[in-house]
Amino acid sequence: MKRLNMIKKYLISFSLAITSMMGQSSIVIPAGASISVPDEAYICAGTITVNGELIYSGTNVCNYEAGGIASIVKASSLNEDGFYKIGDQIAVTLTFNRNVVVTGTPQLTLETGSVDKVANYSSGSESLMLTFNYIVEEGDLSPDLKYVSSSALSLNGGSIKDQNNNDSEILLPEPGSVNSLSAIKELYVDGIMPTIGTVNDGIGDDIMYSSSLTDLSLNWTAFDDGNSSGIKHYSVGLGRTPGEADTQSFIDISALNYNFTDLTLVNGVTYYGVVKAEDKAGNMSLAAVSNGVTIDEFEGPPSIVTIFPDPSSTLELNDPPTIDVTFSEPVQGLSVGINSDNSILNFTIDQPSSYKVSISISSALTSRDKIYIEMSNIQDLAGLSIDKSIEYNTATLADFNQDNNVDAGDLSAFVVAWNANDLMKELGPSTGTIPNVVLSPDGQYDLEDVMGFSRMWHWSRKNGVNGKMLANTGKEIAYNQIGSSIFIDWDKDAVVAQFEFIYDPQLVSIDQIKGNNGENMELAFIDTVRGESSFAYANISNENFTNNQFITKVKGKDSKVVDLIYQFYTEDGQLLSQGTESIMLKAIPEHFSLHQNYPNPFNPVTTINYDLPFQSMVNLVVYDIMGRKVTTLINEQRSEGYHSTVWNARNQQGAPVSAGIYFYQIQTSEYVKTRKMVILK
Repeated sequence: MKRLNMIKKYLISFSLAITSMMGQSSIVIPAGASISVPDEAYICAGTITVNGELIYSGTNVCNYEAGGIASIVKASSLNEDGFYKIGDQIAVTLTFNRNVVVTGTPQLTLETGSVDKVANYSSGSESLMLTFNYIVEEGDLSPDLKYVSSSALSLNGGSIKDQNNNDSEILLPEPGSVNSLSAIKELYVDGIMPTIGTVNDGIGDDIMYSSSLTDLSLNWTAFDDGNSSGIKHYSVGLGRTPGEADTQSFIDISALNYNFTDLTLVNGVTYYGVVKAEDKAGNMSLAAVSNGVTIDEFEGPPSIVTIFPDPSSTLELNDPPTIDVTFSEPVQGLSVGINSDNSILNFTIDQPSSYKVSISISSALTSRDKIYIEMSNIQDLAGLSIDKSIEYNTATLADFNQDNNVDAGDLSAFVVAWNANDLMKELGPSTGTIPNVVLSPDGQYDLEDVMGFSRMWHWSRKNGVNGKMLANTGKEIAYNQIGSSIFIDWDKDAVVAQFEFIYDPQLVSIDQIKGNNGENMELAFIDTVRGESSFAYANISNENFTNNQFITKVKGKDSKVVDLIYQFYTEDGQLLSQGTESIMLKAIPEHFSLHQNYPNPFNPVTTINYDLPFQSMVNLVVYDIMGRKVTTLINEQRSEGYHSTVWNARNQQGAPVSAGIYFYQIQTSEYVKTRKMVILK
């Protein structure tokens, strides 16, 4: 006799020996009880209930032959109700009404979505219950697992027989009926992984850069689990490598965004957000990864903080520069190019720190050149970049005070350097064309240096601004005008002087220079178009200068104003005096002349004009037609210039003279002239 133990928890063993139970509509076995049935006996009933659980329901037939036919009375599962994911095993059980013996691998076809899957026989031979195992595969989906039909059990080349070797009945309870798998168990098969959404860096639209070293936010669109079990939660992490969570391990959340805090992020490093979704069955989606956010604690692209030397300054010719550029943050990847208007320059680049770039020009600089430094792809650690152009002007040869004008101040500096043998102000030899020349100093001051300064001084006069007036400083200039000459006293403490006359070239000319002694440096420039006459002197030989004489010419008979701009420098290069002086130039005739009286004929008064090129003793006498002296109009010393006198037709005694022809004559030490006039009555 075989024992069928219906419930393992039973505490009381209740045995009922019977050979048959015929015609019973139902059998109820209480908790803790058991029924022992002999080998040749059967339990015949419409239903069998154990401890309130219906374990059999069928036709009440009891006319089986000895040994009977084994059949399936229930389909269930060893698994608990719930969700099952990809890779989970589900054990489906088939309970027979008597023990069965299994050979081969029978299969149970299950309804698992678009493609049905089979559960393969696993165990239970020589017992009432056979177990079939099914492993959930990707794509499987069944909200309530069931077999496909009552014929879902296939022998698959094997057999299921009772202990008497009779083939068992393998029809299953109809799907959905009381003893069917789906009626007894609620097994949710979810073999579908959630479809990933889009992950954005930041709290809204995707960002590429963040300035925070401690906080970083992510947000993402909802993952889609289709018609399967639904999203249980999201797992969000952060890493330096896409898809990895090596910076912040995964955290489970239910929201569609997350803000990481208390991080230790590194400037210049790119971090990637990674999000996975787990459905209710436990399927984990693939990782959705952001496109990365780079930490840039300096916000925005780099900028230039300092440039040395400043682009507003000029670059010295004798000292090829190193240009240092300092940035607001560490930079990388930049390239540098240098061009100029008048030369080809060699240079090297060094980056002594991540914040600084040094550009060293090794070529000699060209005078009055413009240098263009082009820096491109100045990139910070976050990848933001800018381009920057820097322009420099090179110094003007001989413009030692860098005022864009080669003048007395520069001449003074040149003389001081000459006397001190300071070779930093050498001006020769040089190559090129004034003013764009390149120096090749030979280590000595000589004629080449003097010529270099002279050429640049003349160039500056020709191309400079006319009439740069100077405020009066120091001792006032001493000068006087004698005839057509202006005499300027040389300051006894000066070794360098410059005089500039500014005038209307239509009315005045100053075109000659006289009176300097010694083998000293003398420069002269006369521009008759602009009205500028410039003169510079340098006492290099230590010989004294005499007074300087300048020859003037005034057009017309009226005096004209001329501006004199002057500068004096001491032997140590200090400004002694400077200023602007307005000089009233007399109109000085070039020759002696006696002009025709006006009016002529006249009555009773006429005017006589005469010209004196220099101061003279003048004798002007009127004679009658017989040559007798009528009167003396002038007999005295007169200054140079244009003069006039009036005769009222009276004799020396003051009596009126008669009508007729008269003569007037002028006499000087160097000039005699007679003209005729007529009196009408």
